[in-house]
Amino acid sequence: MKRIQIISMAIAAAAVFGAALTGCGAGKREIVFADVGWDSVKFHNAVAGLVAETAFGCSWKEMPGSTPIMHEALKKGEIDVNMEEWTDNISTYEADRDAGLFRDLGTNFGDNIQGFYVPRYVIEGDAERGIAPLAPDLKTVQDLKRYADIFPDDEKPGMGRIYGAIPGWEINDIMLKKVQYNGLDAMYQYFQPGSDSALSAAFTSAYEKGEPIVGYYWEPTWLTGKYDLVLLEDAPYEDADAYREGRTACPSVDVTIGVSNQFYAREPEICEFLERYETSSALTSEALAHMQETGASYEETAKWFLSEHSDLILEWLPKEEAQKVMGALGLQEETKNYFFDFPFELPIDVEAFDASVKAFAARFSPVFGGIRGVLNGLIGLIGTVLRLIPWWLFIALAGFGGWRLSGRVRVGILYGAMLFIVGLIGLWSLMYETLSIVLASVVISLLIGLPAGILVSGSEKANVVVRPILDTMQTMPVFVYLIPAVLFFGLGKAPAVIATTIYAIVPVIRLTSHGIRQVDPEVVEAARSFGSTKMQCLFKVQIPQALPTILTGVNQTLMMAMAMVVTCSMIGASGLGMEVLISVNRIEIGRGLLAGAAVVIVAILMDRLTQGWFHNGRKEEQADGRK
Repeated sequence: MKRIQIISMAIAAAAVFGAALTGCGAGKREIVFADVGWDSVKFHNAVAGLVAETAFGCSWKEMPGSTPIMHEALKKGEIDVNMEEWTDNISTYEADRDAGLFRDLGTNFGDNIQGFYVPRYVIEGDAERGIAPLAPDLKTVQDLKRYADIFPDDEKPGMGRIYGAIPGWEINDIMLKKVQYNGLDAMYQYFQPGSDSALSAAFTSAYEKGEPIVGYYWEPTWLTGKYDLVLLEDAPYEDADAYREGRTACPSVDVTIGVSNQFYAREPEICEFLERYETSSALTSEALAHMQETGASYEETAKWFLSEHSDLILEWLPKEEAQKVMGALGLQEETKNYFFDFPFELPIDVEAFDASVKAFAARFSPVFGGIRGVLNGLIGLIGTVLRLIPWWLFIALAGFGGWRLSGRVRVGILYGAMLFIVGLIGLWSLMYETLSIVLASVVISLLIGLPAGILVSGSEKANVVVRPILDTMQTMPVFVYLIPAVLFFGLGKAPAVIATTIYAIVPVIRLTSHGIRQVDPEVVEAARSFGSTKMQCLFKVQIPQALPTILTGVNQTLMMAMAMVVTCSMIGASGLGMEVLISVNRIEIGRGLLAGAAVVIVAILMDRLTQGWFHNGRKEEQADGRK
């Protein structure tokens, strides 16, 4: 019996091991596709993945990351396939390909366009929405010179705003040169949005509100399929050098399919299929429009697309494999295994919720615009004050503060030297921009958080209501805060302050409430017995007693605000965070280390100086108490 049990266990283990190895046939692993974030690549991943599953018995998954990150991963063999290698957006593409660091399997589509777009209603108006034409003669990039006042920049009064491409993309440098070549930099700010999602959010928000916007975009995308945007004309394309200097229109980018060398050697049949895989911008836009209109998933859209264009299957695959795919497309809906798959899902209409929120944002746009103006004014005021301080005086103040708060001269010298390094590596002005955002966020957090903490400390009912809200705010992924900030306030420093405030306000509320609640009840009772009113007791007894805890909350709020620096760069907040983001997108290690070091230096100095100030304040209170 024991032998039978051992043999049975061995067979079962072998079966499990064999099943684990089964992907594209026995002993082959699943295909890892690059997911660089936009809809078209996700759609093409789903189409290629569906074919791989049905024709070759493969499993597949996606690995998310930015364009440069995924290109590096492709060269290292960390991913297998990138269905959209935007060759003009990867500065090292040709050199890497020629060096044999990956395999180029040909063009996915090459008829796309890109450049500066405006909504059609800006030029022609929209009678149904009550929008009058604002720039009726706007046809070319050069015409933008006459309409800077139509596209105002909230952060730079008197200037217009042109939304650029994504920091780290080669096209971003080209579009900046286009602005400079046409003399638009004298009247427009070239605004870097930080990420493609932030850029699409800027266009979406402006379109829903009927506001004018001009900025870079490309096709095929769901955005250009959903909204009526007009590509501004430019001088005809001449050659690559003129294009890279921004003198001509952008040519169609050759979007290729790249595979790792390891995958190319391991999966010749699938690579042969991918070499034949070719679509067009029009076909891709058609699929994305279907997905947007029906709410279908990428996988469902892939099935619909292949059913609608079954001729492509015959072009891409040998007859036997093509029949497998076409047979699979005719199958009924796959039955679920309720032992492993969750049995049901609530039919939540996410799109209806999004539409209602966007409608709310559009309706109260003047209110949010006013708040944005106040925030930009506060940020501008802080930035102006910082810029009025000469660099040498700022360093001297940091050194003096370190010496006075620690009582040691060498600490002051160290603080001054650390700050000197920031200027030495050329990041002084960016540090000021970062500090203006951080300090504005902290000021707002304290103005709201301290009264809220005091309120919660004195009411058990308020504490019961507020505590789960604070728990949610503290555990929510920080990227979620960027969504409402962008939707209601657009891109730039103002929404960065809003997102940072939401993220950083929690510690000061919690610790203010906690500190006041922890005051000895007998001390409070004694104050009340001597005739103190409730407010007198709060401000003369409880708050002074709780001050160490409250100041700890202030310090934590300051540090959490500093932690949002890089994250907020994704919605266009300039400063040290944007420098870090650009270095990540371009895989520039040296640049990233320098920017990261500057962030660390500023954070350390703010932490040590505030802690030293709080510590000295406690000492003085204790000394007064002994007197």
